Amino acid sequence: MKTSECEFCQQKFSDTVIKEYRHWELQLFTDQNYLGRSLVKLKRHAVDLTDLRPEERKEFFEKVLPELEDVLDQVFGPDLYNQATLGNDCRHFHFHVIPRYSSERIFAGERFVDENWNSHYKDTAENDTSKEVFNSIKNRLKQEIQK
Repeated sequence: MKTSECEFCQQKFSDTVIKEYRHWELQLFTDQNYLGRSLVKLKRHAVDLTDLRPEERKEFFEKVLPELEDVLDQVFGPDLYNQATLGNDCRHFHFHVIPRYSSERIFAGERFVDENWNSHYKDTAENDTSKEVFNSIKNRLKQEIQK
């Protein structure tokens, strides 16, 4: 696939960005049915984990992923994480971080329940999170990760 044909290379997701790194962009996933679900996107075009350059791998594993999980732990206290690199819909390397919860969480007045706790996470067809709550989640994570 050419970079000019890649959905992630062509689109800018500035309204979802939590933090920029040298090689990565950390975004809040638009569907927040799993509170704090995030996406880590490689800034250059590559397809698979094995395509990553040493400096990209180092930044991802030593900085980006630990910072994200630390801030999610502080803000929402998930019980565990599911992580996925599927590439089925978009052939651009990106990494999903899906916090999982054994009990409900309340954030910005909204109740979040992990209906699939103790099982595989499931993508939902609809995003039940309002724009206001989404922005509250994003802004809180953005504020905490910048510290």
